[in-house]
Amino acid sequence: LGPSPEAVIQQYQEVIGRPHLPPYWGLGFHQCRYGYHNVQALETVVEKYAENKIPLDTMWTDIDYMDQYEDFTLDPVNFSKDEMNKFVSSLHSNGMHYVVIIDPGIKVDDQYKPYSDGVKEDIFIKDHNGNIFTGKVWPGITAFPDFFNPGANQYWENEISDFYHNLLPVDGLWIDMNEISNFCTGECTSLLQNTSVEFDPNNPPYAIHNRGKQNTALDVKTLNMDAQHYGKVLEYNAHNLFGLSESIATNKALMNIRGKRSFVISR
Repeated sequence: LGPSPEAVIQQYQEVIGRPHLPPYWGLGFHQCRYGYHNVQALETVVEKYAENKIPLDTMWTDIDYMDQYEDFTLDPVNFSKDEMNKFVSSLHSNGMHYVVIIDPGIKVDDQYKPYSDGVKEDIFIKDHNGNIFTGKVWPGITAFPDFFNPGANQYWENEISDFYHNLLPVDGLWIDMNEISNFCTGECTSLLQNTSVEFDPNNPPYAIHNRGKQNTALDVKTLNMDAQHYGKVLEYNAHNLFGLSESIATNKALMNIRGKRSFVISR
């Protein structure tokens, strides 16, 4: 190694990978909050920044913009496609950018394309019986893409691309709720069963201070620990990798779709 400290760092990064270089605007002044109820509220915020001579490079929107809180949709009344594209075009013409939130929870509905696509491509996390694991997030009963699955990256890119090209050309994505967060304790629609007599991942032989309390079950507000990822990898062993794997998939998708440095903020 070496001979200089600088050379050591360079050699180390050759092994682990170099830091992501964000777009320049990603280091600027951003505005984000939950509760903007329509596109007019977004326009007013941008106008007030300008009136008060406060710098603003990027505007964000939380789940308010979605139709029934479903990913890759726009509320047709309060955030209509025409109004939103006009708003984003205005931002772009003034050198500003736009970021929206998406969650990993895909609503379970055969008429909802992101769900039917995922079922067809078999890329959702499974329960202990090998069926699609169902939790509950903002849109209701949901399934979760398994980013360990080799086909999941292309699925994710396809859904983001459809949104980008057919609804709204956003500049970056805020990926949230990816602990995975779940409003149920474990699966919402089935009874908990152990997968092994010798070792139950939902009740391991030691207790941790989960959520700040001793003996709190590991699946509180998340997935059962016996949920299965691709290759039958248990959630017990993969839980802390979900956000990372989703971040990698989202970064690759935006790079391919926009042909520019990506901007991804992960919870």
